[in-house]
Amino acid sequence: MTAKTGRRAFGAGTAIAVLLAAASAPAASPPPVPTVQLSIGGGSVDSAAYRWSSALAEVLSRPPGLPECDPGGPCGVPGVIAGAQTYDSTQDLLAALTENRIATAVIPALSLFRQRCDTPKGRSAPAIAALKVLYRQPLYLVVRGGTGAIAKPADWARKTVAVGPAGSDSEVLTLALLDAYKVPRAKVKLVRSPAATQIEAMRNGTANVGVFLGHVFDRQVGDLVAKGFTLMSLPDTPERAKLLQSLGVFEPSAIPPDTFPGLPAISNLAQPVLWAAGPGLDAKLAQKLVAGMSEPHNRDRIAELIEPVKAVPEGVAFSHLPVPLSEGARAFALTENQPIDVVNCPSETGRLAGTKAPDKQP
Repeated sequence: MTAKTGRRAFGAGTAIAVLLAAASAPAASPPPVPTVQLSIGGGSVDSAAYRWSSALAEVLSRPPGLPECDPGGPCGVPGVIAGAQTYDSTQDLLAALTENRIATAVIPALSLFRQRCDTPKGRSAPAIAALKVLYRQPLYLVVRGGTGAIAKPADWARKTVAVGPAGSDSEVLTLALLDAYKVPRAKVKLVRSPAATQIEAMRNGTANVGVFLGHVFDRQVGDLVAKGFTLMSLPDTPERAKLLQSLGVFEPSAIPPDTFPGLPAISNLAQPVLWAAGPGLDAKLAQKLVAGMSEPHNRDRIAELIEPVKAVPEGVAFSHLPVPLSEGARAFALTENQPIDVVNCPSETGRLAGTKAPDKQP
């Protein structure tokens, strides 16, 4: 019994000594926050995509060593130092993302969808993943002479139509529109050129129709409308349904009345623009980034920085995706009970010929 008691006393004394030693030792410093350099590619300096990439870089950056966040204001992701980069073409931006020269990009949905679905048989599509839908890019069909002269796609026959460069989303959409509305391509003169040349072709009368995609054209379209041009509407018809089916990721949309002085509401289409991740982005970091930009204070700050472009509501930020979600973004969406769906690639009948029903991710 004595030996047993002695062992108890020895154990208690040792515990007290350890506690005293711990109390007198300096407190252990928290582990250092690793620094992450995050690149966010966007469009040209005057584009909505670049405003978005700059806004994301501002709200997500939080270098190590800063004081605690203010609970009442925006706060970035610890350790992240983000920067926005400009690209003059979507093709260049997509190449940089695919080749891991940038970690993420603000990029239109159709480019991602085409890359994923048009990959030749026997080759794997680049591992580009969606992080979140950010906003929608409007379609403007600018016409000369008022809607009486060119009121519907059938009126494009024997007309000159200014579109973007070969391979651009503008060209792809225009060709799909001609097919959906049964306008023979041979009867339409397509002039493929950079944006500035497109606008000039409308101004100097060498083009009757201009096909423009994106907020970068808001001001130029407004200038054309002020000079007597107008916008053609695409009302809800079987032909428009066929067009939407052939493009897959485009969605019905409308330009509100008086967006441009004197014009009523214009029924048209819109293209989602996503924040996408390249093959090298870590899944845990992706989850932190999406959670960070989805935090209410950060969303409010982003809205200030991208005005007048409107962010999509949170409830549709993971819907109608051109590529599957990043695992990190998917984990966040599931935690938030957000709906997730990915548009299926076209059937075997042809490239971008149509899509099936959205593929629901569990």
